[in-house]
Amino acid sequence: MIQFEALGKEPDAYVYAEVFGSSVDMSVISLLVALNAFLFSMKLLTASTDTSATSRSAAAAAPVEKAAQDTTKAAPVAAKTSVTVGDATKMVGNRAGSKNTLDVVLVGCGMPKKGMGWYHLTQLLDMTSVNMRAVVEPFFMNKSLCATVPPPFAELVDSLAEKSVPCVDSVSSLPKFTNQTMCLIAGRTNDNPKFFRECIENGAKIIFLEKPGAPSVAELEAMSVLAKEKGVKVYLGYNKNVTPYVQKALTKSKTVNGSHVVFCHNNSYKVNDLNECFSRNSEGMLKNMAIHELALLVTFFDITVDNIKSFTVNKNKLFTESLTVWAPGTSMPNPTYITDFAKVGFTVTNKSNQTVSVMADRCGGNVSFASVKDKSGAEIEKFEFPDAATQKKVDKQCADDPEMMPYFFVQSDDYWVLKERVVKSALNNVKAESIATIEIAIEALKLAEYFTKEINSALKE
Repeated sequence: MIQFEALGKEPDAYVYAEVFGSSVDMSVISLLVALNAFLFSMKLLTASTDTSATSRSAAAAAPVEKAAQDTTKAAPVAAKTSVTVGDATKMVGNRAGSKNTLDVVLVGCGMPKKGMGWYHLTQLLDMTSVNMRAVVEPFFMNKSLCATVPPPFAELVDSLAEKSVPCVDSVSSLPKFTNQTMCLIAGRTNDNPKFFRECIENGAKIIFLEKPGAPSVAELEAMSVLAKEKGVKVYLGYNKNVTPYVQKALTKSKTVNGSHVVFCHNNSYKVNDLNECFSRNSEGMLKNMAIHELALLVTFFDITVDNIKSFTVNKNKLFTESLTVWAPGTSMPNPTYITDFAKVGFTVTNKSNQTVSVMADRCGGNVSFASVKDKSGAEIEKFEFPDAATQKKVDKQCADDPEMMPYFFVQSDDYWVLKERVVKSALNNVKAESIATIEIAIEALKLAEYFTKEINSALKE
């Protein structure tokens, strides 16, 4: 029998599939799951019994005087299981009355140290040009969806209340926006179109929308039409438009005749974490992770679906691989499966003969890069992110705070620059410098849908 103690939990059928291979009959896998569940339960029961016996022996041997002293200690405070929805009438903000500030409402916070919305919030609270007026969290603040609120989120709600920033469960819970207000929407992609409409209905005039903005081109196009009708400016959170390593590569490429730029985007997931990753980012890799590079293709290389001359997939498994995994929370005999790319690699040329290559790997590590090559394919220079100095700093930050998602540390400066430029543009009534508009986002999403179809087709050949 294979030992799974190192997992620290009962192994599921996905683990068996990884160990034995997907060709094993599912009934056999089901039997193995049941058998190990029984053994795992027995082991927990034995461990619990041993621990209880040890605890009782230790308590019996303790001096009476020590026991008497212990009774004077305060009982531990129970963790909150729910939070009170914030009072929207007290939507004052953390910098109420300050001059030259923009009212901002965050929609879609997520868990502290895990959610992208939460990280945006931490920076918005520190920005002197922002008056943070409210936070909307549709899941944790909704008792019917989340009966037991995680303690870190409950603590966040309390800390926001101290800053006069209410946390509510919906945009409709807030009063109509009377001042010029920006809504930063960072919910799940499938939910963002609904949040987008709610923010506009409530009076938002600027929207900072996390990528890709919507699950489909059609939905994003409808959102663009609505924004134009209501006079709302919309920007997308494509941080690689402003990140230094990309800017350096673009500048270098202009000095090389017939240059070819290769963008490599890596994440640091483990293989056994891909089922959770695929589930949480159900829009797919091209619309989620690699969408940043596709926005670069649209913005800086004039590559759109209508302007493609050729598209080639690197079918070597070192560069492109599609995986089917078990969805979290499902098991035999009624499993649900998710299929997505663990990695992709491709080259695209437009009708003006500009060629760009993109690689993306969910399990490639923390370091991404942009490589500039000449027309013969020889590398002229590579620009890495984070560089050695930054990586050393990030490594220390990760060690000091292992619960934090590493890419928050890696991309922190870029996130700040994006928001700062959008906020300043709103205060000065000008277009935000080098920030992707919703029109660019639509073209990037079109590329994502086209490339996904082409890659899947190539892998079937």
